[in-house]
Amino acid sequence: MKKMKVGELRNELKQFDQKELIELIVGLYKQHADVKTTLNRYFMEGFEAEEAMRLIKKIVQLGENQTSYFVNFNILRQGAAIVKEAERFTDPVLTERVRIYYLTYFGGYVTEVGELLELQEPRELEVFFKQFEKVMRLVQQDPGLLLPIEDEVDAMIEEFPIEQKKETIAFWERQKDWAKQQLRT
Repeated sequence: MKKMKVGELRNELKQFDQKELIELIVGLYKQHADVKTTLNRYFMEGFEAEEAMRLIKKIVQLGENQTSYFVNFNILRQGAAIVKEAERFTDPVLTERVRIYYLTYFGGYVTEVGELLELQEPRELEVFFKQFEKVMRLVQQDPGLLLPIEDEVDAMIEEFPIEQKKETIAFWERQKDWAKQQLRT
């Protein structure tokens, strides 16, 4: 099937009146998920916040759907794929909220089965810790961005399975204080 060029499409659409254009767009909206997503983003304020909540629910479902963590050694990669969906948001705070939720949610799992994963599936742990590195890089480069969700960052660091937890918490506190001072000035 031959595809129209943008100019040809414009010429065709110019022949429609406003009511016909509305019906055409509504029909596309009903038939195609991509059109629905795009138009929701364009017209609805808060769409990304709703989408972030949907992704967080997917992370929870991923954890709940596992009968045993030992059966599926790629649960952390599946969770990271959900975080990747959040990386398309225009609001970076929402992206980080999903990432931090993922890290907090699976932090206990990594603590429990980390040694087994290290032996059986080290790539799985690598994917998980790369997400943590992204948050810590952001803490270093732009801590003010995370201030709206500082409680969530605090909870993540408290739950996170790292040996240098005290140093990481102290670093976050210094960065947070610095960002707050910057906002005051």
